[in-house]
Amino acid sequence: MTSAARTDTAPAPRARTSPPATTGLRERKRERTRRAIAQAAFRLFAEDGFDAVTLTRIAAAAEVAPATVFTHYASKEDIFFGRRDDFEPKVTAAVTGAATGAQLLERLGRAYVEAFEIALEEDSMDQARVFSRVLLDSAALRRSYHPLAHHRRLLLEGLLVERAGPRAADPAVRAELAAFAALANTARELGFEALHESLAAGDPTDRVREAAGAALARG
Repeated sequence: MTSAARTDTAPAPRARTSPPATTGLRERKRERTRRAIAQAAFRLFAEDGFDAVTLTRIAAAAEVAPATVFTHYASKEDIFFGRRDDFEPKVTAAVTGAATGAQLLERLGRAYVEAFEIALEEDSMDQARVFSRVLLDSAALRRSYHPLAHHRRLLLEGLLVERAGPRAADPAVRAELAAFAALANTARELGFEALHESLAAGDPTDRVREAAGAALARG
């Protein structure tokens, strides 16, 4: 038999792939580590305030190496605002699913109320109260919050431009969409500000929900 024949009949090498179970286990372990770091950080924030807590202390409280903290989070602010992306998908769905301007307003309002409900989930209420109290007590965190609000406004503006299609090429239409995004996002932030103030004051959940909803309605 020739070498060519042997080559033709040799089994093809199998591609090396990670078993799905291994990948899933690794992701679950990563999420558990992230959660442990965040929980340790918020315990320290509650006890000593944001400014007094260092990443080294957070690592020690979470029983991980400082390098592990940096693997998951870029900064203390990144830990503190770690749930920031949880509140955006409903806004995206509200804009893309609206057929008319009136429907857009109604759907956005509902998306903002649903965002409040994410913050008020029963299993995370203790952390939500700590978040609100620490946020209101720290000037540094309030400054860090502004870029997040700006990002949300730009995200909403981008969604509106995409929804408008070719009409958005008109500078007047584009300016109108930018103004609408700024006003709508301001209403949202007024609602969240009322929510944080009520949570920090220790109000019961129903009263927190009512305060946030009233502020949003005024906006």
